[in-house]
Amino acid sequence: MRNKSLLLGISVGLLFGLGMVAGTVIGLKSEQNAATFEIDGMVLKAAGSDSSDNFSLATGAISDQAEGAFFLDALTGDLQCIIPYARTGQIGGHFKTNVFNDLQVQRTKKPRLLMVTGDVQFVGNNRPGNSLVYIVDATTGNFAAYYVPWNRQMESTGRPQNGILVALKVGQARNITLGQ
Repeated sequence: MRNKSLLLGISVGLLFGLGMVAGTVIGLKSEQNAATFEIDGMVLKAAGSDSSDNFSLATGAISDQAEGAFFLDALTGDLQCIIPYARTGQIGGHFKTNVFNDLQVQRTKKPRLLMVTGDVQFVGNNRPGNSLVYIVDATTGNFAAYYVPWNRQMESTGRPQNGILVALKVGQARNITLGQ
């Protein structure tokens, strides 16, 4: 009987100790990810898009602290991205370009433009934003992928930034081959 009590005491002590270690590890890990939003242990990242005949909207992460809203006017070809700063609650970034030249849109024809965003993690010191925005003219199959030339130091100090969205790749979506 005494051996059973001793074994039960050791087992309870070990379980308690393992629970303490697990709680400490989980607590430390959650402090590292304080900027993320979780529900039931799942990290959530929001991205969405919608469009009409003449206008498209899409969102995408620009940094760990900022999300951009991309607006595409299909009548003019103007693509803009606005980025609010989490620290100031104000719009801190504004970048734009016109996609008609890259997509080879003829001014006499009405394009049917599609837009989506995708996550990307560039490496190096001067990394652009963490999203690419893809534009396709569904009538011709021409596409372009753009990135935001984001400055993380300006974001961290709350200084406004603006510029031109940079074309990463321009091409034809029909019959894509590697190395194109």
